[in-house]
Order: sequence, then structure tokens, then C-alpha cells
Amino acid sequence: MKHLLITVLICLTAHTSNAMGSPDVFSTRHDTLNVPMDLDSAYLHFSENSKSALFEGYTIQIFSGNRSGANAVRANIISLGIDSEARMVYREPNFKIHIGSFPDASAAERALLEWRIHYPDAFVLKTLIPWYELPTQDDPVPSDTVHSEQ
Repeated sequence: MKHLLITVLICLTAHTSNAMGSPDVFSTRHDTLNVPMDLDSAYLHFSENSKSALFEGYTIQIFSGNRSGANAVRANIISLGIDSEARMVYREPNFKIHIGSFPDASAAERALLEWRIHYPDAFVLKTLIPWYELPTQDDPVPSDTVHSEQ
């Protein structure tokens, strides 16, 4: 009887300690640091880029009309050497020429000032635009490093 009582007491103690949340050899640990992956803008840009070929942004529209007119405007842009990435987009019933991919309206407005020299009717348009390369910094020196002039 004494052995039975000791065995029951040991089992009851072991069961109570597990129920109270003491660590077990086979228990799994969960990460308590819940940091969303989109905190890094470069990672967000990459992850969004892998989802779709287009994203919501701004572009500059410089022409809207028939196909031959759009081809002529695009050829003119390329011949001037202004921008080789003029995109021709068809939205019924017109062909449109779009220039640039901008993440915000202010960047598009700054670029629009230069385009209005050649195309006074150009305007900024919010639309789906193709992904663009993120600008990279060529300077390998960290920003907190002091450059010394020698």
C-alpha cells in the first residue's frame, strides 16, 4: 500500500508540473518576435514584384490617339534620345504613350516638368505600371563613415 501511495504521488506531481507550464523536453518553442517581413522596403519591393508584373503607381501620358500617331510619337521620343522606355498602351478606342514608372505623384510631377517642354499636353496619370529597378547606391562606404580629404 505504501508503494502504491508513493507511485500515485509521483505521478500526480509530474502531471501537475506539466499542467502548470514548466518546460518539457519534447515541447515546442514558438518565436515571440513577430516582426512583419514588409518592414524592409527592398524586401517589400521584391515580394510585390514576384506577385504581379504591374503595381499601382503613376506614369506620364503624352499621347492618346490612333496607332499610327502613337507609333510616330514613340519614334520621335526614341530619336530624340529622351527616353527609350516609352510604352504604348491600348485602351479602347485609343492608343496611349506612357513614360516612366513612379511610386508617388510628386516624383511624377517633377518628371512632368521636363516632358512638358516637348509635349505641352502631357499629364500625370494614376494607373498600373510595370515594376522598375530600385536605385542602388554606388558608394560602398557606410553613411556614418567620415570621408577625409587628402
